[in-house]
Amino acid sequence: MSGGLPAPGPAEPFTIRTMTTEDIAVWFHVYCTASHPTVATTFAEDWGDTRFAPIDQVNGSPVHTYYVASSRETVFMESVLHNVSLSPPGLFEVDSLKHFHLVELALPATLDYVSFHTKDLPRLGLSRAQLIDSLTDCYPLTRAWPQAAFAQCPRAQAVGYGSRRDDSGRCLMLFRQRLPDPPLEVLEEHCLADPPLRREVRELVRSLGVREV
Repeated sequence: MSGGLPAPGPAEPFTIRTMTTEDIAVWFHVYCTASHPTVATTFAEDWGDTRFAPIDQVNGSPVHTYYVASSRETVFMESVLHNVSLSPPGLFEVDSLKHFHLVELALPATLDYVSFHTKDLPRLGLSRAQLIDSLTDCYPLTRAWPQAAFAQCPRAQAVGYGSRRDDSGRCLMLFRQRLPDPPLEVLEEHCLADPPLRREVRELVRSLGVREV
């Protein structure tokens, strides 16, 4: 055990739940063009440094991953404002919005996911504080759990959890190799620098007490 988070064993009692379009019809994704030439349907392929990715398949090739959230506010908190301090309130560079794009999308009619929601973590001997709310220094440890979930649950198409930055929102990290083709349907796409989304993000920033620069 390191940092209070144990390493997963070879046969963890993961909980697999099913999400349908009746549960959530529209999901949201934000991509950024500042460092990668990404588009609305781009899955991360072994790049980035997040709580749950990158992870690998058994043969060592990367699992292609894609984050979605259940609301616009949650996806803004998880992406655009991910590195902005809330306590104490930090700074937000308004001009950075030109790099961010909001995608509204639909997922397959049914989707099986390993649940990392609070109610299912005790079966794994984990708490939300250990897996979801831990700091970025713990990412190498937290990534071991979706890695194990992917390896031990061959029918799982994603992992699901509650957002750390906005606990009212649900999130999924999708596994491209286990999704149908196409894996998702893009309904709408807009740059966050354009109205009315620019105003919506700025109103969220101000409500958090974060200063705009």
